[in-house]
Amino acid sequence: MGGTTGMSATDLPTQEGEPKRWAGFSRWPLAAGAAAALLIVLIYVSPGWPAWARGLLKTAEVLLAAACAAERAVLLARSPRPKALLRERWIDLALVGATLAAVLVALGLRGRIFPAAAMYVLLSRAWRGVPRRMLATTLNVILALTGAAAVAALLLEYGFRPGRLPIGREGLHTMQTVVVAMFILDRVVRLESSVRHAKYLRENWVDFALIGAAGLLLAVGRGAAGQVVSAGTLYVIITQVYILATLMLRGVSVNLDLASSGAHPTWLLIGSFALMCLAGSGLLMLPTATPANQPISYEDALFTATSATCVTGLVVRDTGTEFTPFGQAVILAMIQAGGLGIMLFGTLLAVLIGRGLTLRGSEALGQMLVTEGIGHLARVAKFVVAMTVGMELLGAVLMYPMFAAPQGDHVPTFAQAAWNSVFHSVSSFCNAGFALYRTNMMHGLKEGWARPLRAHWQIHGVMAPLIVLGGVGFPVLQDCGRYVRQHVATALRRARARRLTPVAARRPKLSLHSKIVLTTTVVLIAAGAGGLMLFGHVRPHQGVGGEQDPLRKLTFGEAVFQSITARTAGFNTVDMQADLSNAGRLWLCGLMIVGGSPASTAGGMKTATLAVLALTAWSMVRRRNEVEAFRRSIGAELLRKTVTLAGLYVALVVLVTLLLLCVNLSSDDFLRVFFESCSACGTVGLSTGVTPTGNDMLAAKLILTGAMFAGRLGPLTLLVALTSTIRPARYSYPSEHIVIG
Repeated sequence: MGGTTGMSATDLPTQEGEPKRWAGFSRWPLAAGAAAALLIVLIYVSPGWPAWARGLLKTAEVLLAAACAAERAVLLARSPRPKALLRERWIDLALVGATLAAVLVALGLRGRIFPAAAMYVLLSRAWRGVPRRMLATTLNVILALTGAAAVAALLLEYGFRPGRLPIGREGLHTMQTVVVAMFILDRVVRLESSVRHAKYLRENWVDFALIGAAGLLLAVGRGAAGQVVSAGTLYVIITQVYILATLMLRGVSVNLDLASSGAHPTWLLIGSFALMCLAGSGLLMLPTATPANQPISYEDALFTATSATCVTGLVVRDTGTEFTPFGQAVILAMIQAGGLGIMLFGTLLAVLIGRGLTLRGSEALGQMLVTEGIGHLARVAKFVVAMTVGMELLGAVLMYPMFAAPQGDHVPTFAQAAWNSVFHSVSSFCNAGFALYRTNMMHGLKEGWARPLRAHWQIHGVMAPLIVLGGVGFPVLQDCGRYVRQHVATALRRARARRLTPVAARRPKLSLHSKIVLTTTVVLIAAGAGGLMLFGHVRPHQGVGGEQDPLRKLTFGEAVFQSITARTAGFNTVDMQADLSNAGRLWLCGLMIVGGSPASTAGGMKTATLAVLALTAWSMVRRRNEVEAFRRSIGAELLRKTVTLAGLYVALVVLVTLLLLCVNLSSDDFLRVFFESCSACGTVGLSTGVTPTGNDMLAAKLILTGAMFAGRLGPLTLLVALTSTIRPARYSYPSEHIVIG
């Protein structure tokens, strides 16, 4: 399995089961292992030693390697069946040759010796006398500690500014080299200890491919070193890339192991988002994430990380000026991972490297993707990631001219325009609403730009479609793609036949879910825009127009864009306080409560929930016994879930509003507080300016942080997690009529 972190005891051979002819392998393992460990330590502390001392270390390395090789050669010569020994223990003898080659290469290189001596522990088989369960546990513990050391080394190097590191960069690079050696040692130990070497190589081919690629790059790059980068820099780059790739593989395995652990899928989903928020807040606390003169407090870091992970967009610090490029990259990574789900990324990587999904892992991923087709989960995961990457790349390319245009007296460089394009494309498709401009898409109005951001066609022609595509849900996108492919295939078949066949192929159809979602989305966009144009204006207007503009009416483009973005995207081309009336803000609250569609990057109560509630009311008016839509009926179980979800979501909004009022967050303006609650619970990001900033009102920040987290997961998900241990009742009581209405 690609990147397996653990090792089962059954994969390790027992000492009792070892044939007597292999007894020579265990005669001197402890002495050789101890000598190898001591030699490795001495190698890493030897740079400041005199030349004669380093020469002794090289000599000791050669002697120990030669002793290991001689021991194997003697064992092979004394074996009654040398061919059988070679066939069964080929990996052991191959490692002898690899170690000798590594030592010979290291002797001809200046500077620090690559720790080929680490292989001695393998060749001496020091673990032969260790019980197999203890060996498996020891390897897993060492691997976990090595992973923690790898993360710490990278954070120390890139998270702190030069001159403020707790240890020198030379020490960090030494630490990273040790980490690489331990990762390689772990893989080879597990390979040599496995019962079936070929099978282990097949299942972990990615790990060994990385080892081979790193070695090849070091060998090839050393000859070219000095032309572009120095040999030392090249070594550091290859080492760090290998560490990152290995950590990613370990993370994939941990992700799938947790999914297969038997924990309830809902708890896994909650845990993955909580872990992402905590990890993101820690990264934002690093000194290089914020300007040197603007350090961030932990509550602000947690608020920002939760807002990014839950793709909300509410901010307590300006993303463009109060975070460095490193901090912005952390926020963007959290937006991407939070929009699709960290479990989805882990599952896709596992599928790509050849590791299959267990039944429990499939159940967890199926709940996240809101699909019941467990057999097609791998294909769905690939489609989701491919669709996301493709749409975001296309959006970034189309947005580039907007961000490359002159911004007042400043002309952005290529790197600045490209970064802005990528950031806002990802933020749009993931419905996050984060922007690198203080006034969002209104930027440029008060700054006196000749053409502010909202005047560019990309706002309505690129950003709005990305928001809609990210908000309708991946099942709908996949269904629409299948629908189009079938129509095109049918048209091509008819064109090749050059006539209309009397018996045509089965006509492609959209699923009921897709029809409901698409219909509801179009209705909400139209109704939202119409409502804003009718009563969203402000009189007198105190915004951009000033006193000469007594009536501020939203244009058709502004109304449509705000209708789209209010359903969990959070971008704005008008000021929520100055450009909208109270009626307009209340209308937006209704759109924010509804939100996007199931299995999408959006939040809210969901369009399908609203549609089912409306269809239920319509069926009562028509006196129908069943709820019907597009000549299909909707089951009673789904109706109960819909009512429960709607009730819990409304209760969440009411609770958050009440708590914010209790902590005196603009208690003089109830509508603004209610607007902020709807924005946080719906993971929208629109704000009327009452979100606390700086060190103000810690309680309000924590309330909004919890609201964003609960809104992204959904109150029904939280309720299912809390009641996962309750068994369903196997009995029912007699029914009786009550009076309602």
